[in-house]
Amino acid sequence: MLDRMIFILPVITLLLFVINVFYRGNSVQSCLLFVLTLLPLMDLKVTPEALGGFKTFDVISFYCLIFLLKEFITIDLSGRNNFYFLLFFTMVVIFLLGGLASEFPEKTYLKLVKFLPIFIFARFFLTEIYKDEDFLPKAIQALKVSYLTALSFLLVQWIVGLKFTFYPGLHPNTIDPIYHIVRYPGVFYDSQASGQYLAMGSFLFLYIEDGASRKTYIFNYTVFALSILAINLAGSRSAFGGFAIGVMISFFLAARKYRIYGAVALVAAYLIFTGVAIHTGVFDRTENLSEDFLFRQSIWKKAFEISQKHPYLGIGSGNYQSYVTRHAQDQYLEIEDGQLVYFDQPENGYLKIMVELGFIGFFIFMLYLLVPLAKGFIQYIKGFVDNRIAFFMASLISWIVAFNTVYSIYDYRLLIMVTSMIVLIVSYPAKAYYYEVAENQQV
Repeated sequence: MLDRMIFILPVITLLLFVINVFYRGNSVQSCLLFVLTLLPLMDLKVTPEALGGFKTFDVISFYCLIFLLKEFITIDLSGRNNFYFLLFFTMVVIFLLGGLASEFPEKTYLKLVKFLPIFIFARFFLTEIYKDEDFLPKAIQALKVSYLTALSFLLVQWIVGLKFTFYPGLHPNTIDPIYHIVRYPGVFYDSQASGQYLAMGSFLFLYIEDGASRKTYIFNYTVFALSILAINLAGSRSAFGGFAIGVMISFFLAARKYRIYGAVALVAAYLIFTGVAIHTGVFDRTENLSEDFLFRQSIWKKAFEISQKHPYLGIGSGNYQSYVTRHAQDQYLEIEDGQLVYFDQPENGYLKIMVELGFIGFFIFMLYLLVPLAKGFIQYIKGFVDNRIAFFMASLISWIVAFNTVYSIYDYRLLIMVTSMIVLIVSYPAKAYYYEVAENQQV
């Protein structure tokens, strides 16, 4: 019964959005908070693949573009958004030229249309925080609520079983027939995407507002500890590796009190982890680590060879599977009953982007990730921002590490989370803002 909800939930989500607009007003903030709070429902299909496979997030984003157009086209005279708009414009040009040069232009142009919603979301999000810095903690709180929803769903799924899902079928990697391992995907279709989301979102709970009560600290760090269990349940080694690196960055950059509280949370997480008898894949599959690496390496090598044949514009976005089906027919995976499935990605997010968008598109994509990190780190070093920006940087870095093994931003929920971390880093308020808030509270 629950798996049939995949057809009902999109309708319910859009109805809730209409109600949200009616009661909370047709404003940028109300729409953004709706998306961030109901993030687990943003990747539900509204139309079948034959009609483009558009999702709830697409509908909401295009609605906002049409009915909040005035706010969208408002020019920022300070020029704070101009660099990212230039990157977006350049990427659109790459999409268009790549479509002209591609053997499969229809898919490329459809991908271009689907590229617009995340830009619409990012622009609204960024400009709203610049306009109202009090919106930043509201957005973080909304992301925490959506994470708690996803975490609760996963824990129930662990107890009840994989039948607790709203997908008619789950990704083949959910159950490993060799090692008899179950990798719980939670609200996601793919457990690897679930692991990356859980790793990224965990760092939100290290961010706590000044003056918060002791109960708030305990609650947030308890959720952070539970997230480690959740990542293990998802069985994603890359997500766990990214999470570990993110934790080290947080400890290195965060203030002393956060290191102490974080250490306590990690100890609690270790006790939870070792006190529960689970075998889900992060550590149980280390035996075949070298075999997996050799398998992936062969795919990576072939993908890089394809990118060298199409170095500038790539083969066109969304065309990887179509291309290998025609030109690299050894790139397949044999599943049940001898059925062959050609790869739709080379088991590496960066290589997929390099192959489909060429070296120019890949360079632009990397700028989207590295420039905000560099800006955040420089501001931290110079003392312009407080230490808590480190948690958003750690979250983004955890995903950057995990993205090396799987292309995961096909799922809007992960794409929105990645974009949100970039926006939070870029727009993070200077210390002077917090001093002003504190003075106002004293008055």
